[in-house]
Amino acid sequence: MIKRERGDRLYASAKNVLVSGGSASARWNAALKRPLYFKEGKGSRLTDVDGNEIIDMCCSHGGSIMGHKHPAVVKAIQKALDMGILCSYETEYQSELAGKICEMVQSAELCRYTCSGTEATMHAIRLARDFSGKDVILKFEGHFHGYHDYVQYSWAPDLDEAGPYGSPNAVPFASGMPDGLRKYVIVLPFNNIEVLEKTVRKNKDRLAAVILEPINYNIGCVVPDVEYIKALRKITEENEVLLIFDEILSAFRTGPGCAQEYFETVPDLCTIGKCVAGGTPLSIIAGKKEIMEHMAPLGKSTHSGTYTGHLVPVMAANAAVDEIRKPGFYRHIYKIADKLYGGLNEIFSGSKLNIKIQGLGARFGFYFDVKKDIVREYRDCADNNTEMNLKFYELMLERKVYYHDYGGKPCHHGFSIQHTEKDIDEVLDRTEDALKSLEKIYG
Repeated sequence: MIKRERGDRLYASAKNVLVSGGSASARWNAALKRPLYFKEGKGSRLTDVDGNEIIDMCCSHGGSIMGHKHPAVVKAIQKALDMGILCSYETEYQSELAGKICEMVQSAELCRYTCSGTEATMHAIRLARDFSGKDVILKFEGHFHGYHDYVQYSWAPDLDEAGPYGSPNAVPFASGMPDGLRKYVIVLPFNNIEVLEKTVRKNKDRLAAVILEPINYNIGCVVPDVEYIKALRKITEENEVLLIFDEILSAFRTGPGCAQEYFETVPDLCTIGKCVAGGTPLSIIAGKKEIMEHMAPLGKSTHSGTYTGHLVPVMAANAAVDEIRKPGFYRHIYKIADKLYGGLNEIFSGSKLNIKIQGLGARFGFYFDVKKDIVREYRDCADNNTEMNLKFYELMLERKVYYHDYGGKPCHHGFSIQHTEKDIDEVLDRTEDALKSLEKIYG
């Protein structure tokens, strides 16, 4: 049983000075009714303030594919600190990192940096509007692109608000968004070529870009049909609409060339983030030279920031990318993935409960009591059993395995390069034990 006393006391104090006792909305753990508070991360494990050693299957919401305290990343950060924490200044290392990205990622001819994924998609969309001279973007239900207003639509809408399947409503995810912004956003179901082609052709004169998660990890793991991705590229090119791959989460999950390498499809622009910098705050906007040169000072699409391209995450990213490019990196990733996903599928297939898993590379998602055998788009998993979902994560945390719950909606979990087969054996054993308890409640 997990110890909680010190964490509970810390929450009682923290909520007096931090909203909900944490530094971000997503850090609220609905199963615990408070955030988790940690004091150390090492390898595949976290130690919380009560001394519980926990196997980390959240991995910083995808930011730590290198695991915790990776020696190469720690060494790189120390070098940055020794240089004097150079903030808002260029060094040789920003262009060194960009050179590596341009070698690895096919769509990347030029790069710019941001701190967060939200900033990256915001600037990419502004750039697409400037380049195209058009204002509207098209996004997909269930796809998450950050927290700026233009993309905070229909990430997880209630079906009674979502509207008809073929032409969904643009449903705000947050309050405080000006209602007039809806006219600049078209929302579609994912993985449907017919609806996509019809909508793009109809709106091509006002449509600046289509933005998507090429692997929709933000509702677990939805891998589109290869034919769909190929058609998406063809349809956008034919109608002079830019294609933006939001790879903040999918970058480097499946290989060093990201999802665009996996699907052999090159977008016009892409955003890269999360695991690129070993758990430190760095995201990248990359794309074709003719588009990227519309950024100031060469063009008029503004992009800057005091902490943009900060030396600490740039140095960490240089080290992380070097590790990612080593030949054995993805052999280990896929070995762990096969063991984990195969083991979980075997456990759940023998259960009375309807629990499914979908995963690709280093990230995956659970689906609780959904009717569809395979989740191909958001509405296939909108009936996810929130209560069962939260209870499962609570039971796993009691057994010292951390899946962040995201409020009980389908979302993403993962592992790092430092997770071992022994770690996965422990996760599977503890899952079997938790499932027995879950079956007593819902069986």
